[in-house]
Amino acid sequence: MPFGNLEAGIWPAGFPPLLSWCVLVSAAALLGHLVHRFTGYPRMLGYTMVGLVAGWVGFGDLPWPLQGSSALLLELAVGASLLLAASQVSLPWLLRQPWLLLQSLGESLLTLVVVTAALLALGWGWAVALAVGVISMAASPAVLLRIADDLRASGAVTDRSLLLATISTLLALLGALVLTVVFVPAAAAAGGGLQFSAAGLGRLLLSLLLTLFWALLVTAAFWPVLRWQSSRSDSTAFYLLAAMTAVCLLAEQWGGSAALGFMVAGLMLRNLSPMPLIWPQAFQAANAMLNLLMFVLVASMAAQVGMSFALVSVVASAVLARAVGKFSAVLLLGHGTAIGWRRQWPVACGQFALSGVALLMVSALVSQWTAFNASVAQQLAAIALPMIALCEVLGVLLAATALWRSGDAHRGVGRAALQRGERRHDA
Repeated sequence: MPFGNLEAGIWPAGFPPLLSWCVLVSAAALLGHLVHRFTGYPRMLGYTMVGLVAGWVGFGDLPWPLQGSSALLLELAVGASLLLAASQVSLPWLLRQPWLLLQSLGESLLTLVVVTAALLALGWGWAVALAVGVISMAASPAVLLRIADDLRASGAVTDRSLLLATISTLLALLGALVLTVVFVPAAAAAGGGLQFSAAGLGRLLLSLLLTLFWALLVTAAFWPVLRWQSSRSDSTAFYLLAAMTAVCLLAEQWGGSAALGFMVAGLMLRNLSPMPLIWPQAFQAANAMLNLLMFVLVASMAAQVGMSFALVSVVASAVLARAVGKFSAVLLLGHGTAIGWRRQWPVACGQFALSGVALLMVSALVSQWTAFNASVAQQLAAIALPMIALCEVLGVLLAATALWRSGDAHRGVGRAALQRGERRHDA
């Protein structure tokens, strides 16, 4: 860690880790409120800054790859956001939009190719390059949902940004599942290549079937409850969270991807009903609290990577390649998507952020690959974790600015807005 384990010098020996995290979360909530109040930017910028500082000074001793309660909280936070995002996608409408489907597929595939090619050109092996490329395909529906909530944004740009982020995340989760199950890194003597595992095809089929089973289980558990007249009650929210937690624990024991299952469940719930779902307010509040923990966790894990000048240049190259892939595909394939070319660049800005779902994929890949080639797993974490934190910060700034400039969000910031008599963003 860059500054050593300062926590060991500040806190007495044997100090409860839970209390340390209570202090950390309290600081994140306070700084997030101050950032939103005085700058107008979303609260998650404050959460991320607190997490970065906590990781640099060694605050909170978390294992890597993630396991236990930290992995469960991350998967629950990611799953809740993916469920909410996927429940807004109408498949019949989407299938009638061929240009939109082409744009979403092209954006993900071009990002994969550009990032992988950039890392290969810099001398990294196929395993690291392809894994970072798959992770780069994802966007962050959680970030866009929080930005839209904080800025009270609504409109065509907000909806299209969330739709493309949901589709790209679905494709990235599928790619990460294939990469985790079917391919393994070559031995250290063979360099950083990938080896195809024939036995992995059977495991992939089993994982997909289990993922579909988790999706069906979540849909069966949620569907009747969300149809009740009292579905907006607090007890319904507790039921939904308990059911999601149970699915996460079952997926950890039996296999399959709980995050991907939550996305499929959201699609099922939305398209089984002719009208959009109305989620309990308490469930959305719980999702906001889980997101706070997620943003702090993502930043704190990324900050624990020891950085060097060579590694900084590699991470910057990966981030730049990802931006080229995302922006080029969205702008070039935006023709015929019904929102006009001038609104394509705000949509592209909304695809830049990475967050918890990317950390979840990195943790799964590192956990699987460590047994085959620990060096490749460490190289993957060293590049992917700082890239996630950097893309999260830049993505929030770009997406918030894009929503303001596109007119989807109102911006009244600080004292100047009060003096002009404008309505504040947090009024």
